[in-house]
Amino acid sequence: MSNNFDQVVQKTRQYWFSDGIVEFSIGSLFFFLGVYFYLQFRLPPESLLLVGFQVGFVFILFGAIYLSRYLVGKLKSRITVTRTGYVSYKRANKKQRILSISVVAVIAVINAALFLTTPLSANWIPAITGIFLGSLWLIFAFRVGLVRLFLQSIAAFLLGVILSISQLEVYLALAIFYGIFGLA
Repeated sequence: MSNNFDQVVQKTRQYWFSDGIVEFSIGSLFFFLGVYFYLQFRLPPESLLLVGFQVGFVFILFGAIYLSRYLVGKLKSRITVTRTGYVSYKRANKKQRILSISVVAVIAVINAALFLTTPLSANWIPAITGIFLGSLWLIFAFRVGLVRLFLQSIAAFLLGVILSISQLEVYLALAIFYGIFGLA
């Protein structure tokens, strides 16, 4: 009985990806990040715009994520839901949201502390990005059960390591990484 229920849950999760709107949204977000890092690569180090980009990265990123979520909801309600219906998942309560935000904040502080206090070579940032993104894709792949997510996970691992080994400037390597994933 439990196995049958798990299959139904997995099918409803797969259905969320069936129209391609989520992948298009994530791809657009990654392509936007590729352009963002390319602009950082192209701007001169003394540029005030470069400083603004670097300082405002978190705000730019979360703004893009919020806009992406909003547009996905609007497109799905207009295109997909009108034809096939909607499955409403249980929403996280306030306690769970606060816990999630706290975990993300702790991880962000630990990462910032590591980058500021350890002599980590900037060349390894694409590999770390690939490992992080590949891990997220792997988690989604196991939850949803879609082969293309497994393939994207492997590609993220490999591309991050290849770009780190290539010794490209870090912003250019990140621009290539996110640009490729945005197009994929």
